[in-house]
Amino acid sequence: MAEKKEKKVTTMEDLNKELKGYIAQIEALRAEITVINETITEYRNIIKTLATLKNLGKGKNIIIPVGSIASIEAKIEDPEKVIISIGSGISAELKHDEALTQIASQIAALEALRQSLEEAIAEAYKKTEELLQRTKELGQEEGKKSK
Repeated sequence: MAEKKEKKVTTMEDLNKELKGYIAQIEALRAEITVINETITEYRNIIKTLATLKNLGKGKNIIIPVGSIASIEAKIEDPEKVIISIGSGISAELKHDEALTQIASQIAALEALRQSLEEAIAEAYKKTEELLQRTKELGQEEGKKSK
């Protein structure tokens, strides 16, 4: 694998462009982390809801929202059966514990992704700090030349 050489940035304009690029990258990564956090929260709420439904047990009446202004009454037929999305619009019926395991593994995968994005942000911050230092040095060099 060929080693990628970093080009040396020599003008303030180049430094500013590169800084803006890293800042945009950090903002995009933060937005992605926000979506991941929201998904993890949703999955954890699903786990709590499934546990509550199982604890209520078969034959209990529940109210299911079908929109922002309407709900219907339903009866729990079998809280051990959970229909879960497995991707591409496909769903599968799993036993309650299998569904919880599936959701937990998805949470773990999202947490690992979040960790890698946080590491990418830390690296982008490091590069930003280096560029800011280079900007300071270049500014001092230009100040000496103008005297």
